Amino acid sequence: MKKRSHVWKALLLDMLVIEFGPVGVFFIVFYLTNFLQATLALGLSTLVTLVISRLVNGRVPWFAVFTGTITVVTAGVTYWLNQPWILIVKDTVYYLFFALLLAGSVLLRKYMYRFFFGHIFALTTTGWKKLELRWMYFFIAAGVSNEVVRVFLTPDEWVVYKQGMVIIFLVFGFYQLRMIGQHRMPGTDTFGIILAGSKE
Repeated sequence: MKKRSHVWKALLLDMLVIEFGPVGVFFIVFYLTNFLQATLALGLSTLVTLVISRLVNGRVPWFAVFTGTITVVTAGVTYWLNQPWILIVKDTVYYLFFALLLAGSVLLRKYMYRFFFGHIFALTTTGWKKLELRWMYFFIAAGVSNEVVRVFLTPDEWVVYKQGMVIIFLVFGFYQLRMIGQHRMPGTDTFGIILAGSKE
């Protein structure tokens, strides 16, 4: 356990706290106040998690910087203009943009996820390809469903949808560990996570 504690810390901090912590704050503030106040809290808490990552890890992962910047900017614009649809449509653009990036990544065989998560996971080329294809299809479905909800439901109803999407996102993400384990490289644990000192 000690050998892989550093990567589990990275997984929990970088992939759960940074990505989903601010969303949790958003939900709490929404139910205590309203959509706009929750949006402001989302932007501020995203900044806080990025600072925490910098202090704890000594760096901020590129993936967290990218997604965090998008969240902070759209949350700020939404609050400033008092237009909830901006934050909502951000998810549609975000999902479909990532689906497009992953499609290009697979076609060009560059494997973007290897760049973002190669410091945590060591997979075969086939493993990275399968992972990106799965997430590409997931992001397409998420983007389409988010846009349908944006068009036909209210911002408050979208929050309920968003809660469900967070759960689906987490379940889908953790389910990929099964496939990742089937395509792991030597020097990794059963989930394909690189063991500390495995190259020594």
